Amino acid sequence: MTEQNLTGKDILLLLLYLPGKTGEVNEPIDGRTRLTKMIYIFDEEIKDNFDNLDKGSVPNFIPYDFGPFSRDLFDDLQFFINIEFIKEDEIDIELNNVKLNEEDYDEYKHNISEEIGYGEIDEEAIDREATLYSYKLTEKGCKYVENNILNNITSDQKKLLIRFKKKINSLTLDSLISYVYNKYPEFAENSKIKANYVSEEGVDYD
Repeated sequence: MTEQNLTGKDILLLLLYLPGKTGEVNEPIDGRTRLTKMIYIFDEEIKDNFDNLDKGSVPNFIPYDFGPFSRDLFDDLQFFINIEFIKEDEIDIELNNVKLNEEDYDEYKHNISEEIGYGEIDEEAIDREATLYSYKLTEKGCKYVENNILNNITSDQKKLLIRFKKKINSLTLDSLISYVYNKYPEFAENSKIKANYVSEEGVDYD
């Protein structure tokens, strides 16, 4: 039996802490889009398996320029970065010789517009400074999860979260976006890249 209720913040920390496709604890989640879609799918498909979860504390999502968006999630993320529970690493695209595709470029432009308050975007500056954000727990964050959260989930819940993280981290970003857009079209209706992903056949991540 679990000792106390879980919150949406606890789920975020658990998903960062638990192993995924590498089988290693504290496996990073690369990209804000991937993290956002992971939490969105958890909200839609996984949370009902957690009777001790305060459902009202799970981030709220709205349809936005690139699918489901949650200000709550970004606020939680920034909160944990500020108290040094989560580390946000910037992976320089140019230094790593990674070619930006259209969807990646849109994600970076979207992220920068979020940070500067939806203002005018200097696209040449984005081309120079494009970054991918990778998230993992700090040692402090890991210890907090081990001492305060892990005991509040059952063995089955832990296995479910591990399987879930493994699947999401194993998918290409294109496949993940396609899955969300096709299964939840109401959250893709405002997307600027909807035409690239919405199909009649849909996709399945299981």
